[in-house]
Amino acid sequence: MSNSLVQLYFGYALAIGITSNRFVDSTFGQTCFSKWYALAVNIATLVLTPPLLLESRNGFKANETYPHLLLITFQVRYLVAYGVIAYTVLSRGFRDRALKEMQPLLTKLLREEKRNGKQRVRRSLQVTIYLKFSTAAFVCLTIFVFSFHSGVERNWRTVAGIIFLSNALNILQIVPMGYFLALWHIARGFDYVNQRLDDILAATPTDMQELRRIWALHAALTRTAIRINKIYGPQMMAIRFDNFIFGVINAYWGTFFSLHSGTNILWVVFGALAYCFRCLDSYLIDYVSDLAMHYQSSPKHAWSEGYWSQDINSYVTYLGSSKLQLWTCGLYKENRSLWFDTTSSILYYYIMLLQFHLVLRN
Repeated sequence: MSNSLVQLYFGYALAIGITSNRFVDSTFGQTCFSKWYALAVNIATLVLTPPLLLESRNGFKANETYPHLLLITFQVRYLVAYGVIAYTVLSRGFRDRALKEMQPLLTKLLREEKRNGKQRVRRSLQVTIYLKFSTAAFVCLTIFVFSFHSGVERNWRTVAGIIFLSNALNILQIVPMGYFLALWHIARGFDYVNQRLDDILAATPTDMQELRRIWALHAALTRTAIRINKIYGPQMMAIRFDNFIFGVINAYWGTFFSLHSGTNILWVVFGALAYCFRCLDSYLIDYVSDLAMHYQSSPKHAWSEGYWSQDINSYVTYLGSSKLQLWTCGLYKENRSLWFDTTSSILYYYIMLLQFHLVLRN
């Protein structure tokens, strides 16, 4: 089931031009057609997104007379969104390089699982990946729904423009999904290594050759995690900034339209639900980062009760000296504490924006 979802994800990612790689049989590959197709979609996204955003703004503004501050936040929201989309499109080559970094590791991990019999995937990892796909799909769907409710006149040209603009805005949700999948597979790899190590050390005598093989896999997982984190660092910083702006402004919009007499209560409920799903979607990235770091350096206290050798001692020393730390551009560490700090900052600036609204209204 998860493999089908991953293939569906990469198919949609190729369709909207954020990668030129196809994912077939657990292998990434480019064709001449996919390269030129991705380039054409990238150019179209850069050129057509600004006029479509302007048309959406005009349709929103013509729908009703809104406070001036609301119109300003509308412009800020989509200026930031376009800036992040433009950076994402222009940096496609770096993300394709991350896929090339991931390919040897993924092949090695699948080969090890096949050789030893696939180990059970931990329930926390299973729930996380299905939940992530669900939240990302729901957020992308809400973008389509709200775009069609923008107030512009319906004809074949505007409908095509709305679909194109929705796909462009979905880039902001689909790109971090690639980073999530990389970290998820790395976390799964570390969990597999931990399971195999427990099995190896429980056997008598201990298979030292197998221990060294699993040690090499653990080291490859650690190196790949660091490289992918470095490649995705600027991209994730841009995405987090967009999520912060979205969180502040959409909380303000939700408050305004909830108190607006002309708003249907169903739209308020739908908007609140979409906001919660988006918060959960961003939280899952920091959650899987925590999982990867935890599984990479999980304690091995129980090993001291069994047979102890120089190789085991060397491995434990290696674990203590290679503890994985995932930082974004060297500025902050990716974990759940970061998400809660961001949420508190969103609440603080939302209150400030709401105070401005009340003052300007009076």
